[in-house]
Amino acid sequence: MEILERFTKAKAQDESLNEDLLFCNDSFIAVVDGVTAKDRILFNGKTGGRAAAEIICKIISDFEPEKDVFSAVEKMTAGVKALYSESTPESSAAASVIIYSKQRKEIWSIGDCQCIINGEFFSHEKELDRIVSDMRALVLEISRREGFTDTELAENDTGRQFVLPVIKKQRIFANSDGRFSYGVINGSRVHRKDIIIYKLKSGDEVVLASDGYPELCASLKESEEKLKKEIKNNPLCDGDYRSTKGIKKGNSSFDDRTYIRFKVL
Repeated sequence: MEILERFTKAKAQDESLNEDLLFCNDSFIAVVDGVTAKDRILFNGKTGGRAAAEIICKIISDFEPEKDVFSAVEKMTAGVKALYSESTPESSAAASVIIYSKQRKEIWSIGDCQCIINGEFFSHEKELDRIVSDMRALVLEISRREGFTDTELAENDTGRQFVLPVIKKQRIFANSDGRFSYGVINGSRVHRKDIIIYKLKSGDEVVLASDGYPELCASLKESEEKLKKEIKNNPLCDGDYRSTKGIKKGNSSFDDRTYIRFKVL
């Protein structure tokens, strides 16, 4: 594999708060997107998203080159589960992950990270997130019609406040069955239906990324330009692109972001 571009950046000014991690060695490439904490539980002083991302990267670093996706998911799940104690309830630490295996020429996706394969985009967005984002946008629009300005809504996000109780409870659907279920590495068993595998061949060009890019493109420059335009024109993230949160004051974006582009050899 030939790495062409790689980049990661926190939404906050402090890079140590980045809950996205990028992992590369001779056998694997991985983008690990720690789930933003909805509580104040810390794991050795780190948020659940950061702690999960770190342990997952450590586990991937120990994979033998021929590791298969199902045993890999079991190892990562066990690693996150080991973070928990009586004072840290399950699901407080979680991460989405997308991995390239050089030996198997496969991409493995669990959660809502994104990818592009030879120009074709694959989104793994959760249906629940789409619903919650639409509801947040609706509440913000109601607030505007009641007289609130966008400046006021940036300071006091009425939409976020409205959907936050749902967001806090959405983890009951993690690694479950049914319409709103979704896969994530959080210490509970991941269903095979939630593990997506893409087969690759030599010469394929691939982009792996977290969901921090509203529009993922075939180059880092274009992806960053699209993001900057979105931030300028849609800072509340409730326009054509909708999110469960806008850009917090002092932050450079609405979410951490990670991007890597490579060619399969």
